[in-house]
Amino acid sequence: MVSSLLVSAYKSGLAIPWMDVATDHPPPLPAVLSWQFGSLVALSLIGPYAFCAATYCYHFYGQSTNRPKLRDHSKDAPKDEHRWDWRTALGRPEGISAVMVYWAVIVLLGPVLEIVDLMPASVKDLSPVVKPFPLLASFLIFDGTMWIIHLCQHYWRWLYFHTHAVHHTIRSPTIICALTGFVPDTLVLIVLPFHLTLVTVPCANFLTIFLFAVTALWHLHMIHSEFEHPWDPLLRRLGLVSTWDHHVHHLQPRKNLAHFFTAYDRIFGTYVDPSSVNQLQRKGNLGGS
Repeated sequence: MVSSLLVSAYKSGLAIPWMDVATDHPPPLPAVLSWQFGSLVALSLIGPYAFCAATYCYHFYGQSTNRPKLRDHSKDAPKDEHRWDWRTALGRPEGISAVMVYWAVIVLLGPVLEIVDLMPASVKDLSPVVKPFPLLASFLIFDGTMWIIHLCQHYWRWLYFHTHAVHHTIRSPTIICALTGFVPDTLVLIVLPFHLTLVTVPCANFLTIFLFAVTALWHLHMIHSEFEHPWDPLLRRLGLVSTWDHHVHHLQPRKNLAHFFTAYDRIFGTYVDPSSVNQLQRKGNLGGS
């Protein structure tokens, strides 16, 4: 009885519907030539660019309101292009474009041309519900996979210099340069963990994956910010990676390898508390850890 309830809860993901509809038989993907399919493709391929542009707007808002900086700009200021050149950042091939090319290939080879179906089954579930269990599992698996790959990048010199080294020419990061680096780095550190996550969490659905992807994209940009966020102390109390934590990684590249959960670094001994790092300012605002 208990086991059947657990299996049922896992499969449903404790779904929270945002529409009063039955979800036992989720609607399939619409026909390729339909406007519904076109709308889904447009949302998947164009939406992330608009979302990145929104993060840049937040960056410039923080600049205009003189948010407290994490680094001493008289000694350790970001490069000007990393603070102002949002057009180049948005169009970088290793940025969001690399992720969108991956998704375009998945859609083209699968539903459109029907050559090989690489699209995870969960993406095809269009039921209008959010599933908390799969959502949490997606973040845990995504960050765990990223942590392993990130660790390999920093301890395997060949992999580091052929993928991740360009990103670490940035010692004082900003939101605008969050995805600056090298195409192989994006493929290995973001696209591969993302695809493995979608395959590993089969009980998710399109809406849950969309919420996961949007939140992850926002967070990956925010932890590169040159200024602190109002929610950073809360993230630290919850054991989540804050802007402070990731700035430590850019100062000490073999430390603070996680992007979402500090537990991975704490368990394996790669965590450094930001309050112990001299290059960071305003340590009184760090809050609990």
